[in-house]
Amino acid sequence: MFSKAVPIAAGFTRPMVISSRTTRGERSSTIGAYVVVNRDGWILTAGHLLDIVRQHQESARRYQGYRGNVVEFQRDLAADKRFRKRGVRTFHRPGGLSVRNHSVWWGVDGARLVDARLMPAADLALGRIEPFDPTSVAQFPVFKNPSRGYEPGRSLCKLGFPLHRIEPQYDEQENAFALPEGSVPLPMFPLEGMFTRVVNTRAPGSGEGAPSAFIETSTPSLLGQMGGPVFDPEAVVWGIQSHTMHHALGFRPLAPGGLPGQVEHQFLNTGLAVHARVIRGFLDAEGIGYDGEG
Repeated sequence: MFSKAVPIAAGFTRPMVISSRTTRGERSSTIGAYVVVNRDGWILTAGHLLDIVRQHQESARRYQGYRGNVVEFQRDLAADKRFRKRGVRTFHRPGGLSVRNHSVWWGVDGARLVDARLMPAADLALGRIEPFDPTSVAQFPVFKNPSRGYEPGRSLCKLGFPLHRIEPQYDEQENAFALPEGSVPLPMFPLEGMFTRVVNTRAPGSGEGAPSAFIETSTPSLLGQMGGPVFDPEAVVWGIQSHTMHHALGFRPLAPGGLPGQVEHQFLNTGLAVHARVIRGFLDAEGIGYDGEG
């Protein structure tokens, strides 16, 4: 059903790999996806991915501030040696899991994100990749008409880069991350699901205020697919993947092999993606050109 749509969507869906190193030297990565909107390099992704980047930036700044204070204090030759050591201990040292270094790879070496804007309630982020080669995308996405065609039961497909892990390498001399051999290109993974309903809610962690519209699918959004597209068999984009909802089913069977009386709480996991109405409204408000279904 999606054999023609997936290659089209794959052309405008790219990986986002957020690499980090803690003060203990532990290295890890978060994998997401983004959708290239137009030939000017504007992209859409999940807002919480950029929030991870922001948190890494703040953590790295705190660590650099701590190291700067330590070095400056230790170079103060006028201070007594014992006082210098005692004074260093009074500085607030970041925890061992604090991020010391970080970087984002946008699927193309040397690319970076500029002009970022966020819509927190919708978990939606907009920005521009620079530099960007418009010939690298054969067909840009067409965003669904928000006023028609939302009957439950329509088959949709999610696309991204789940089921893949990367432990980045870090070069101390170059002060840069590198993705290990064999980790790229990231394998794509399509996942189909049925459109169930429109859900009006706020993205997790976005605070209070007016809700946003999301489309729900009968299968969950997988880690590595967040920020990627949800599209129909014609490759028309219905939404941008945001998060997974967990619905308690009310069943409490005994846990196999568990303690006497121990039960399991069972859930149905469904995927939520930012509604095309919200996407198109965001792009219109920011003056960003795109192709839309009539």
